[in-house]
Amino acid sequence: MLVYKYRGGSFTRDLESITEDYFWAPTRQHLNDPCEGLCSKALLAQQLDFINSVLAPKQHTEKSFKALQAALYEFFGFTDKAGIYSLSKSPFEELLWAHYSCSHTGFCIEYDLEKLLEFEAQDFIKIDVLYRETPPKLSIDDLTTREASSAIQKILGTKPQSWNYEKEIRIITPAIGRHDYDFRALKTIFFGLRMPEDEKQQIMKQLQGRGISYKQIILSKGTYKLSAIDIQDPYQNTKRYKYSIAPIATHAIMHEHTKECFKEYSKYLYKAAEIVRREPYCQAIELVQFSHEKSTPENPVVLVQYKRKEYRWVNHYLSLPEIDELYLKVDDITTPLNSPYNHQCK
Repeated sequence: MLVYKYRGGSFTRDLESITEDYFWAPTRQHLNDPCEGLCSKALLAQQLDFINSVLAPKQHTEKSFKALQAALYEFFGFTDKAGIYSLSKSPFEELLWAHYSCSHTGFCIEYDLEKLLEFEAQDFIKIDVLYRETPPKLSIDDLTTREASSAIQKILGTKPQSWNYEKEIRIITPAIGRHDYDFRALKTIFFGLRMPEDEKQQIMKQLQGRGISYKQIILSKGTYKLSAIDIQDPYQNTKRYKYSIAPIATHAIMHEHTKECFKEYSKYLYKAAEIVRREPYCQAIELVQFSHEKSTPENPVVLVQYKRKEYRWVNHYLSLPEIDELYLKVDDITTPLNSPYNHQCK
């Protein structure tokens, strides 16, 4: 799914965030709607009072009720301290350009939402904002699921009906502040109608080598509607951003331990390793084998496990057709297939 972030008001700040591949998630208290988090807890209070009145005579249940209260306090503490990154479902909303992109002088970022969420491997929550005429009412039922998703929706994902033009999607983060993302999550930059030309050029220069598309927002002829036209990237033939070839551990590929039914496909282990070692965030390939969980004799799947950073490993799965397709795009093989690698992990 593609989502959009409108930026403006501080070009230096916004350029830094897209150059360094991060977004900033503030608490709800720092957002521009004073009704953020507004919901009625009266029903919840009545339900808790009833539970307490039923359990009060039974001394052995007192601890359980206090534990319930503590869990509620902890949950409400989370909603107060959680970060919120607000996004939209459209890059063509005139009011969003006016409000969040400094009267059309800023720009709009297009993200691949799934790619944006996966990088930090934290407990991010995606919420489609609901728009209502009245504040939602919290009840015990909203808190019965393990993730308390209904309560989070009501507290952090519900806004007054008057905000519905934003078509908002939110990423809820367990901590406020900076969150890094895979640079490939950023797919396109839309330049505003009034964005200065020198700032457009700065963005394209700073983001060179990342495969980003650029578009110029325009007014559709004879209408009030916004649309976009493509802009050629003047730096499209420059060196790829974060390009590297990671080492492969000495014993990462042990094809002699491959099951008999997969041995005829052994060359795919080496091909997969060559593909994944060129992943921008791969520090070292540590394991390459046919996946025990995902493979069948008719459809083998290769598992490549690589180190992304200290104490963080990533499992990358590739089918044989995917390997064939991606391997054709590798244009810098320096060692023959199935031969010992020159670059080994120490």
